[in-house]
Amino acid sequence: MNILVYNGAGSSPESVRHTIETFRTLLEPYYAVSPVSARTLETEPWTSKTSAVVFPGGADLSYVRDCAKVIPKIRDFVYKDGGLFIGICAGGYFGSSYCEFARGDPNYEVSGPRDLKLFPGMARGPAFNGFRYNKEDGAKTVHLKVNGIDGMNEAYSYYNGGAIFVDSQKMPDVQVLAEYMDTPDASYSDDPNSEEKIPAAVVLIKHGKGKALLLGPHPEVPSSALKKIGEDWYDNGVVDKLEKNEKLRFRFMKEILIKAGLKCNNTITNPGYPDLTPIFVSTKHNKDILKTFEANLKAKATKSDAVDGSFHLVCENDEFDVYEGFTHSEIAHQKLLGVHPEEAVKQIIFPDNSESVPNNSLVSHFDIEKFFDQLRPSNTLGSLLLYGDVVTSTSMILDQNKTLLAALPENSAIHVGTIQVSGRGRGGNTWVNPKGVLASTTAINVPAVSSHTGKNTPIVFVQYLAMLAYCKAIKTYAPGYEDLPVRIKWPNDLYAMKPQFYYNNDVKLLGKGFSDSVLSRDDIDPALVKVSGLLVTTNFIGGKYSLLLGCGINVTNEAPTTSLATWVNILNQERDALGMPHLPAIEHEVLLAKYLNELDSLLKKFLVQGPSAILPDYYELWLHSNQIVKLTDHNSVRAKIVGITEDYGLLIAKELAAGSDYQYTGNVYHLQPDGNTFDIFRGLISKKA
Repeated sequence: MNILVYNGAGSSPESVRHTIETFRTLLEPYYAVSPVSARTLETEPWTSKTSAVVFPGGADLSYVRDCAKVIPKIRDFVYKDGGLFIGICAGGYFGSSYCEFARGDPNYEVSGPRDLKLFPGMARGPAFNGFRYNKEDGAKTVHLKVNGIDGMNEAYSYYNGGAIFVDSQKMPDVQVLAEYMDTPDASYSDDPNSEEKIPAAVVLIKHGKGKALLLGPHPEVPSSALKKIGEDWYDNGVVDKLEKNEKLRFRFMKEILIKAGLKCNNTITNPGYPDLTPIFVSTKHNKDILKTFEANLKAKATKSDAVDGSFHLVCENDEFDVYEGFTHSEIAHQKLLGVHPEEAVKQIIFPDNSESVPNNSLVSHFDIEKFFDQLRPSNTLGSLLLYGDVVTSTSMILDQNKTLLAALPENSAIHVGTIQVSGRGRGGNTWVNPKGVLASTTAINVPAVSSHTGKNTPIVFVQYLAMLAYCKAIKTYAPGYEDLPVRIKWPNDLYAMKPQFYYNNDVKLLGKGFSDSVLSRDDIDPALVKVSGLLVTTNFIGGKYSLLLGCGINVTNEAPTTSLATWVNILNQERDALGMPHLPAIEHEVLLAKYLNELDSLLKKFLVQGPSAILPDYYELWLHSNQIVKLTDHNSVRAKIVGITEDYGLLIAKELAAGSDYQYTGNVYHLQPDGNTFDIFRGLISKKA
């Protein structure tokens, strides 16, 4: 399920970043935490696949203006669908029935009713004087009294401009989870007859089937994030107090998310980002490409170290220290300890003349020797491996550093990372990829014009080749793997059957795989979940396309959807019942090598023979043959998908006669997706052929 963090007009970039980082630390892998725009909230069918929508710190009035059309949808999401709304600081004002901010101040006052009305009363602030937009003048570390959380009485949190939720204690269905222990400057009760007046800082509201969690302070902000501010007027005492009470802050953030109904992981302290590790370069079958890559980098070096032979490289986004010899790994590791991944000088280590591949004492999570043993010796793709246990992003580090990318020998390199701290997806989404997700980026070069056909290369098909290669690698991993229920969802995602669907419907897969008898086309949404996606970035250099094929696949990490390993176990249960031997466990190194073997063959065939040579295999493994869709741009006419065009890779759909699933009117449409949609067929754009 998704956790969507609003990242539109009014949201503070810093607040968005801290919210996403903290929520990912606490909630992954059970939820996918992603930024989202007001347009996406308005136009996409997100509600059925989302557990919580979060509005972070920023400016409430901009939220009101930018999200006016979204408010009814958010209310229904909470009240009718049982979803969770989380509003932090500005998001807390936005989620209340009335906002009163800086009353009487001509420069700052914002007062008026709010349509979301998840909290039935008024959000009044700033709770403490001194607030200034985009500054820290009014920032505090507030001391909180914690209510309703076992074993926890107090917490500390960063604060800057947030609200008091007025008279919360007397409102039905409202639970005060935390109170300000310091006396606020703003009034926190409008009832002169109330005997109990509570300065409510964090409230949990039951609203219909769902809930709303509204926060005045910022417990999502760690003390380490504040240290970098460093302006002269910044009160370091704010940071010092928060740093001393960091464990309480982090535990409080975790406990209120659990109280709101979310499932948190077992993280007990805020680890921040794991330290990066060196990137090891190796090959097994082609030493020449190794030397070419190293020479290309050295030619761009800005300085060299005569003592250890290393050289320094300044690229477009990152800097690199480059060594020859695995004996330098300890030095490289030390340079990365305790350094934020965005600020770190990345470390690259080549083997020296006596070395081949790094052993398991140097890389902890990937058996490089096993990978090369499975890679076909005649392959060009994958013959040059760049591997790091912890990397920023296998895709972005190449895409954002064109000097590094240009130094790679053509059609040879793959960058692999077991943990990505800045994993990248479509729409600019980033996340931490945990262990169990096989993350890789393959660099390929494709001529703009085919030397065999003399025609322009239809570059759009490369994404189809890549996902087809992965699907074929899974299906042929070992005898019996053809029964794994995985298929391609157009254009380049890999989907698997939900285990719950399998059990609920008493499905049997042995000898059937993912056939139409097991799953009808109408079951696609309720029965399937995504286990892999592909991000393709393209540059045009020297008359050729330079493409990066970034892919992450849930091999052994089953949350938040499912994994290939889960399905191997399920199939083994069926095989047990029939007295059949077990399928072998799936290994990252073996699967990656098989993927590259398939991709190498498919790419060579495509460049010589064109799309017609690979489309039959694609159709065998996709979900959409004869699928019936509604074309919303054409009065919701019903049409059946019959294939893909060989020029621009669009879906071909034939309009169906009224009341028939088999007779056509003669109208043909070509379909393309409307951006990065949650439901690919909800946002189809069509044009008549």
